[in-house]
This record gives sequence, structure tokens and C-alpha cells, in this order.
Amino acid sequence: MLKMNKITAISGAIAAFVGIATVSAPAQAQIETSFGTFAPVVTGTSNYLFRGFSQTKGTAAIQGALDYTYNINAFTPYLGAFASTTRFPNNNTPAGDTTNDIRQYYEVDLYGGVKYETPLKGLVLDFGFISYLYPGSTADKNVGLGPNTYGNPQWNEVYGKFAYDFGLATAVGSFFYAKDYSYGSGKGTYLEGGVDVPLPFELLFSTRVGRQTIERNVNFGAPDYTTWNIGLSREMTWPLSFTVAAVYSDTNIKRDSNLGFDNVANTANFLMPRDAFNQTQNQFSFSIIKKF
Repeated sequence: MLKMNKITAISGAIAAFVGIATVSAPAQAQIETSFGTFAPVVTGTSNYLFRGFSQTKGTAAIQGALDYTYNINAFTPYLGAFASTTRFPNNNTPAGDTTNDIRQYYEVDLYGGVKYETPLKGLVLDFGFISYLYPGSTADKNVGLGPNTYGNPQWNEVYGKFAYDFGLATAVGSFFYAKDYSYGSGKGTYLEGGVDVPLPFELLFSTRVGRQTIERNVNFGAPDYTTWNIGLSREMTWPLSFTVAAVYSDTNIKRDSNLGFDNVANTANFLMPRDAFNQTQNQFSFSIIKKF
């Protein structure tokens, strides 16, 4: 999730693990043990996208993740961790301060939950929790010093997801809820739905439509918005085993969107900055995903 006030941004978890993928998560390599299964993945992407926003200002990112699962009949509890390079300021700089251009270069996400294969063939439910962490962030340092100083970017979410494979395609949906969303922006919800459709030549077509709502939009730095994306992915087996994925993403956020009344700065009609707007429109990414 991108924090979109004048100079601050944050990012979110890898889509393949938290269920908001623009393309379906690739089948993962598995390391079997007597106490569970581990699945490590390394990804290189040209543009780290999350809910319609670039987390790297349109530049490349390196990402790694490790998933742990343990099957108990129809239930599969899991734990995992994800890390990515990012590119955005690491603190809330007070208005008028042009001296601080320190970048937040890292994100670490921790998550866990349980998947349930229901008696209805093809229907899988998933419930869990995710914590978005930003090592080295100094956002709390400037809280209350003026506009754009709203607090820490870190936040936690709970989620519920489903996937229903009905043969010709798989329908997916997810709902995320945060009691205290990023930068003290209050309650936040994200609802998403879409389909994955197998195509000839072992291609997989995916599409998603999502809706993000935020209680205090000014703190967050963006209005409530709708995002959508389409993607193609394919498992490759020669000369190495890996997955390639291409994604196009967009939102309905308009340039200079009105965020309403700023309770912190006591300023009406605060506008979304144009440099942040550029990170929400016409985004594209190409990724190579390697399972070990």
C-alpha cells in the first residue's frame, strides 16, 4: 500500500502470499520435513506493484519469501515472511522541509493463517493476519510538527479469502481489514475479486478489481479508490525452471484529487501531489519468479 501524501509512501506484501496477486501465485518448490513443508521463492520485478500503486517509483525490486505449511487433514496452517527493496522517503517530513531526502529501502512482512479445503469440491477458504514492517523508518520522529506528519507507516491487517475452481477458470475473492491503517489513517478496508483462466500454450490469464477505503484520507494521502489489473504468467522449464509474469495495473484516482479537510494541518481542500499521482496510473511490471 502506498502512502501518498506529499513526500511519503509505503508498500505492501508480495501478492503471491497474501492473496492479492494480479497473476496467480506460482506452484512453489517444496522442502519436505517431518514437521512441515518449507517453500522459498526469490523474485526480480521491474516495478513493485501493490493495490494499484508502484512501491518503487517505477523501478526494479528484488524480493524474497519463505512459506511454511503443515497439513492437518482439510486444514493447512501456515506462517511466512516476505522482504523487498522499496524506494520512498522513510519519514514524514514537515511541510517546508526540503533537506530530508532519506529513502526507505526495505520492507519486511510477517503473516500467518489457515487454509481450509471445504467439502464443496474446488472451494478453498483462507483466513489470516499480516504485519507490514519498515525497518529504519523514522516516521514517529516528526509526528505533530505540521502537515504530512501523521505517524508510523507500519500497520496490521486481518483477511479472509476464497478460491473456487470450477473447471474452466478459478474465481477468487479477498477482504482485508485494518483497525489502524498506515500513518494513523484509521480504519481501512480492501475488497477484491477476479478470475484466473488457463489459456493455450500453458499461459494463465488473470484479472482483478479492487476497492480501497480509508477512514482519514488526508492522513493516508489518497482518496478512496478503485484499482484493476490484468496479467499473464507462464511456468518455464527450459533452460531453468522459473515463472514469468507480466501485469498491467491502473486506478481511478484523478490528478489533484481532493482529500477534504485536513484535521492535523487545519487546512481545507488538501490536494494529492502530482508526483504521487504518477505512481497510481498506467503501471506495468514484468517479473521473474524462481522457486528453490
